[in-house]
Amino acid sequence: MLSLAFLLAAQFAADALPTGTYSGTCLYPQAVEERAAPGELVSCNEVHISDGQISFGQRGWQSRTQFNGIFEGSRMTVSSVTLPNGRTYEVRGVCEIYFANEEVSTVACTANSNRGSMAANFVVSRL
Repeated sequence: MLSLAFLLAAQFAADALPTGTYSGTCLYPQAVEERAAPGELVSCNEVHISDGQISFGQRGWQSRTQFNGIFEGSRMTVSSVTLPNGRTYEVRGVCEIYFANEEVSTVACTANSNRGSMAANFVVSRL
């Protein structure tokens, strides 16, 4: 019976949202960078994950691009984006947290609205 409790606890831990701040960089394939309109691709070297939001920004800066929504496991349905200027816009989008060896490896978000599109593709630094 005790081993069943450990299995359930381990499963719960694996499904837990990996909140916290991660260092790395926003990276995009060259073809994506060439086709993107100005402001569509978020520039960052840090991501912060918390319940209901993923924020991308530069380390030490207060301004961030924030994707807001509802998590189901490692996937968040995005309902709004808050830009570094503080303005919030309703959007349709999704964020996904990817793992390698049970650690966060990549955080990818996309959002669309009548104002345009926005994407963030963050790769965690392992150095």
